[in-house]
Amino acid sequence: MKRLVRLVQTAAVGAILLATNPALAAQPALEAVFKDFRAIVPPKRVKGVPDYTDAAMAAQLAALKPLMAKLAAIDDNQWPVEDRVDYMIVLAEMRGLDFQHRVHRQWKRDPAFYSPTNLGFGPKIDGAFSIPKLPLDRKKAKELADNLAAVPGIYAQARTNLTEVRGDLARLGITQKNIEINVYDRLAADTARSNPDVSRRAATARDATVLFRDWLVQVAPTAPAHGGIGREDYDWYLKHVLLFPYNWEEMRVIGEREYERSMVFLKLEEHKHRGTAMIEPAETLAEFERRRNVADLKLLDFFKKNDIMTVPDWLQPVVGEGPYILPGDRDPKKPGAFDPPVQRHFFRQTEDRDPMPLRAHNLPGHLFDSIMRDRDQRPIRGADRLFFISGTRVEGWAFYLEEMIQQIGVMDDSPKGREINYILQAKRAARVLPELKLHSNEWTYDEALKSLTSRTPYWMGPDDAIGRFDLELYLRQPGYGIGYHIGKVQFEALMADVAQKEGRNFDLKRFHDRFHSYGVIPISLIRWEMTGKDDQVKTMR
Repeated sequence: MKRLVRLVQTAAVGAILLATNPALAAQPALEAVFKDFRAIVPPKRVKGVPDYTDAAMAAQLAALKPLMAKLAAIDDNQWPVEDRVDYMIVLAEMRGLDFQHRVHRQWKRDPAFYSPTNLGFGPKIDGAFSIPKLPLDRKKAKELADNLAAVPGIYAQARTNLTEVRGDLARLGITQKNIEINVYDRLAADTARSNPDVSRRAATARDATVLFRDWLVQVAPTAPAHGGIGREDYDWYLKHVLLFPYNWEEMRVIGEREYERSMVFLKLEEHKHRGTAMIEPAETLAEFERRRNVADLKLLDFFKKNDIMTVPDWLQPVVGEGPYILPGDRDPKKPGAFDPPVQRHFFRQTEDRDPMPLRAHNLPGHLFDSIMRDRDQRPIRGADRLFFISGTRVEGWAFYLEEMIQQIGVMDDSPKGREINYILQAKRAARVLPELKLHSNEWTYDEALKSLTSRTPYWMGPDDAIGRFDLELYLRQPGYGIGYHIGKVQFEALMADVAQKEGRNFDLKRFHDRFHSYGVIPISLIRWEMTGKDDQVKTMR
């Protein structure tokens, strides 16, 4: 561990991860169990269709039980902390799969889970495919045709499997299927001459999706309305799978306090700059990209010159990324982002005016995390996490960056940009209560949407696309909506803990680099390694 700390203090984060000593890896027995566990997670395939039938899921659960017993038989008490952290990661993932079978059961409750196409975020069946750009070469055409050929079988199985459908989830599934129908329809038309086989199979996939959508229309009115997992199971999942230290009630109190704080700071900023006009949004894609590029370069330059964190050479702005894309934006019947009249959802309203806050969230936030994880060669903690286990770590860090750049001076020359940042903060705080109430089954989706849209200060009407998409995601993936603000609170608690210990020797860059060196894993585990405090983790075993 001492060697790792020295490396963190003297080298770039990317180099740290590549130079990690294999001797520091988890015990071989743990790695073997982890490998065996990961092998049973993907469902079996029958003629290209992932098998979520009762028999297949029973077999998967039966295979999980002896692996959990093997893990429990491993005594890690004398291991170094870094290896014990790896043990907790494996334990959390196994519990995650067990929770899927005991409680979540998406293959039985959630029609939107059966999404053959990968149109955006959210839980979906194994092997969901993206629609490639046309024209297609022979290999891509064959692959796409094979994927499309499986769609009717996927929906036929779904109608048999979905015996516990919830009304809110069914209605979200209907919206999703309407988009997929348009995607398949456009694909069939666009490939009619160049790839007739793809065109025919796209048309067949469209017809199968129409039948499934119509079935959902019949099912939805009589299904139980609420789609949450229940407060008790929600608390268990956050504590024992996400390794998150706060419960439902604690997050309700913290979330409301964060909302109040964001609103107060917004009003103070508005008063301070009351004579300054709000920034007008970019009206063209070229102007949008220009503003975003200026923000990216300014951000990275500021981080380097002011020793905020190590900025490796591989962290570069993404060129031509375009505006924030929602699954609904992939509907071919929807106009382009800057086709007149321009329709802006909440995030477009903020980023089209001043992209800086969301660039902080995404460039040294999500993009940095993604590349760093890809470069992490450690067998367990370097793997992509399952069951949203690192979700609150990822979103908490990214959201922390939004406020950090405001407090540390990046936005001093943009008074209205500071206001926009607080509008974003208030909106993210306004998410917390809707997720909690959705999963305690106190609110329906429509009631949660009304709360979110009415408490977001500006730019979010009752049917805002971001508001609707957010709540769909948070209902279908517990822990997502709370992960931003409450994950930031958890990160800030860790920083305060380290700062209190180090006093005037605290160094921001060293702290950020050490935090990153432990990998993209739950903050409670990073805290254990960083401070030696295991009080939180003890309650999660």
